[in-house]
Amino acid sequence: MTAPFLTVADVRLIEKQVKKILRAKSSSNDTKIINTVIGLAIEELRENLSVVNEEILKEVEHIEDNLNAELFIHSLKAYTIPFKAISDKSLQKLFKKDKKLKLPKLDLIDWQTISYLSWLDKGTNRQYIVLENEGDYTALRGVYEASTSNKGVCAICNQHSAVHLFTATVKGNGDHYTSYSNYICDDVLACNGNVTDYTKLEQFVSRNLS
Repeated sequence: MTAPFLTVADVRLIEKQVKKILRAKSSSNDTKIINTVIGLAIEELRENLSVVNEEILKEVEHIEDNLNAELFIHSLKAYTIPFKAISDKSLQKLFKKDKKLKLPKLDLIDWQTISYLSWLDKGTNRQYIVLENEGDYTALRGVYEASTSNKGVCAICNQHSAVHLFTATVKGNGDHYTSYSNYICDDVLACNGNVTDYTKLEQFVSRNLS
């Protein structure tokens, strides 16, 4: 069996391009227009996938309908590199300064569908974000300002959605502290579903750690 080679973000990018093709096919009977959309979708995948697989690109080119697309996307799970599952104990080590760390329900997470792990502690207004790369974890903690009306572009997935302000405070030299604030999605699962560029996610975390 072929070893997994697609990141979760890769799969989301493929899914996004498939949806573009299906929208073109449902809204137009013009073969030239449809072929142009397909061509642009394939070009997008060639330029941005972490690994380009010709068989997968051919599948994308020949997507016909929603059922066909659903089955195809589901089949990609066999090639998807999951977020390496982390234990409660390991999370506590990552955030060891938080003596009463409220942990997410890890047993409910589908690790093949997330590019990053994140959860909110509504009691302290803290948000925790964890990235994983080949078993190495990067941890980011910040505070969030809850809102019922904010709409904006998320700094993680770059999509327009309901957002809240996330602020990370970094210690510099001596007693100097710097705070970085960004608007990010209220819905962590929806945000994960929109992440199509893992590099941008890494850059977001790196900016808030530096």
